[in-house]
Amino acid sequence: MNRLLLLIILSVTTFMIILDYSVANVSIPYIAGALSVSVDQGTYVITSFAVGNAIGLALTGMLSQYFGQARIMIVSVFLFTLFSWTCGISWSLEVLVLNRFIQGLVAGPIIPLSQSFIVQYGTEETRAKDLSLWSNIIIGAPVVGPLLGGYLSEWHSWTWIFFINIPVGLICIAILWALFRGHESKRTPVKPSIWGIMLLVIGVSCLQIFLDKGQQWDWWRSDLIWILAVGTFIAFTFLGIQGLFGQNPTMPLRLFKIPSFALAVIALVISYGMYFGIVVVVPLWLQQYMGYTADWAGAAVCTLGIGPLFLSQLTPKMMNSWGNVPTFIGSAVFFMISCVYAFFFTTQVDFFHIALARFVFGLGFICYIAPLQSLCIEKVAALDLPNATGLFHFFRAIMAGVGTSIFTTIFARRTIFHHERVGSAVTRWLPDEGSLSLLNDALDRQAAMLAMNDLFWLMAWLFAALIVIMGIYLFITKMGVSYAHKTNN
Repeated sequence: MNRLLLLIILSVTTFMIILDYSVANVSIPYIAGALSVSVDQGTYVITSFAVGNAIGLALTGMLSQYFGQARIMIVSVFLFTLFSWTCGISWSLEVLVLNRFIQGLVAGPIIPLSQSFIVQYGTEETRAKDLSLWSNIIIGAPVVGPLLGGYLSEWHSWTWIFFINIPVGLICIAILWALFRGHESKRTPVKPSIWGIMLLVIGVSCLQIFLDKGQQWDWWRSDLIWILAVGTFIAFTFLGIQGLFGQNPTMPLRLFKIPSFALAVIALVISYGMYFGIVVVVPLWLQQYMGYTADWAGAAVCTLGIGPLFLSQLTPKMMNSWGNVPTFIGSAVFFMISCVYAFFFTTQVDFFHIALARFVFGLGFICYIAPLQSLCIEKVAALDLPNATGLFHFFRAIMAGVGTSIFTTIFARRTIFHHERVGSAVTRWLPDEGSLSLLNDALDRQAAMLAMNDLFWLMAWLFAALIVIMGIYLFITKMGVSYAHKTNN
């Protein structure tokens, strides 16, 4: 098999999937207007895809064992392309939401299987380099997505955010079919757990709606939020019990007995949640409070991708020289430096310093996902690779929603807190309502800036904690290896 061609086509396919997830975010107002619904209703276009995608990710291992990895990969890309077309021709919100759910569901296996194929068909010498190149796709697509979605929706039509997948998908299908002829993986007949699948659907659906609508419905003051929270807890509790003790579990949580896998997922949960949350909040802050247009806000944050784009070739060298954990610690250091730098921003901050902070943050992505993915599968048997990569990317997909919800909630509430605290100290000195109106606008901007400072400070401490956790693991691992070496001698 042509390894380089396989790597290219897997990278293109992965980019298409992740781009499709993020490209719709800025197009919701256009979709809502075209389908005559509110913007709040339009957000279900994002929610439905996220729910379906998370379910598909969790089912990847079971489906691959039953049907074969190559077959599932080709069918998934074909169905994703088909439902991209049906999304584009949807005539109502209900039809679009249904198509988006199915599109996300069938796209689920593509990313974890792409990672599995890179590992299986690569060599020890090329694996780190291949994973590094492929991993930067995961980071770069969410940056490109909003820019492309805004352009297509503004200058053409929102339907093109789906139609652009069709030619790319057809080319990918043809090349994948040609490459995988005669290379199907070993199939293992497994009996799927219907109860497990039902629990997964209920749990993911309740969690995603809980996260998406929590702030809008005022969190725990809403009876619907309580119902969703209880549904999420019950579903994932029973799903966890089945994953640990059941036969043919829907989510094979036994993999968490492998320390390197557990550490990789923990690091991913903490870091990816912060990354995705701040990717959403920074453009929101720039447009609502700093007077930026969508184009300029996108330009300010897109510097995030400069480092990974031009310096990704350094990642395999660092992984081979330092190892997975030290390489990831290096990325966390850059993340922390960027957050500390942004913590000192004021309302007078200019475009250059905002872009510089995002650029420094992006330097961390040079050595971020690849070492975590490599650490995730470090001690995993070949037969469990689809399960391990599926679980890894399931948590990545879930944390995108969790991070967005937590950060937008903190930002909104800290903005209100700072507005009230600062405003109470100055409003009594103003003589008339006109002055109060002008002051209120200034207070809104100042309060939002202080809220952003709080978020960056929180992130800096969380990244510092992550560095400590990874350092402790590295120390324990080296002590264990040293002790084993002395014992054997």
